[in-house]
Amino acid sequence: MKKQYLSWCVLGLSLFLYQTSAFAEQMYGVFMVTKGSVKVQNSKTGTSDAKVGVKVYEGDTVITAADSRAKIVMSDRNVINVNPETKIQIAKYQNDAASGKKNVELNLLEGKVRNNVEQTYDGEKSKFLIKTPTAVAGVRGTQFLAGYNPSTQMTSIVTFKGAVTLASLNSRGQIVGSAVLVRKGEATSAAPNAPPEAPKSMSKEELKKMDADTASVSKGDGNREIASGAGAPSLVTAGDTSVNNAPEAPPQIVPTTRPNVVTGPTPPPQRFEPKTKVIVRPQPVGN
Repeated sequence: MKKQYLSWCVLGLSLFLYQTSAFAEQMYGVFMVTKGSVKVQNSKTGTSDAKVGVKVYEGDTVITAADSRAKIVMSDRNVINVNPETKIQIAKYQNDAASGKKNVELNLLEGKVRNNVEQTYDGEKSKFLIKTPTAVAGVRGTQFLAGYNPSTQMTSIVTFKGAVTLASLNSRGQIVGSAVLVRKGEATSAAPNAPPEAPKSMSKEELKKMDADTASVSKGDGNREIASGAGAPSLVTAGDTSVNNAPEAPPQIVPTTRPNVVTGPTPPPQRFEPKTKVIVRPQPVGN
């Protein structure tokens, strides 16, 4: 009887640990900005329109049309800015607080994405990888822009903060040549079946322009939509995509539609009558 009781205890503890681990690894993102035509593809639910406040999960693919973009804030505070004409799949997104294991893999199939990686990854026990059909980039905690052109099969990297490791891949997914380290203010590109080019420094003007062109939320953008209220994490600031990462005031929420105002007939003007004076005369008192 005692052995059976212990067996049930062990089984219950195992189920609890499994459920806890599974819950910890169930990461998701929230669309904080959507502009233009943004779609989400899911193998089970099909394709749907992405809207502010909608969640995106592991396995989902985000697609933006021309003049369209999206900003996704993951539940671990990592930010994914999806630029126009881009297709990116969240292939893996795991974060187990109990074991410290973190595993992120984004598949960039077309276009450009700007990643603001707030978490720290060691490249071994915890990994943050962004893959294209011809290259793979690994980061430990940084801000960078990754691009892939299907026509030329070229992969490009621009680092705004920290450092990014880029390696070329062949058709079998094997690394070609040696990887290169792309530091802050540097850029490189990789052709198919060839090692990446040596990183080159970019001028401040080039970096500033690249920053403005790839940021999903920019100053003075009156068309942006920022989620608020239930279901939207308060993780975004206006300066999270700037090169110098300078703190700025939080963005103001801009309504996208004008509220309907229902008006009725105008009431007649109220008349004000003068106050009537009341005179009290004393009455004689009888003898």
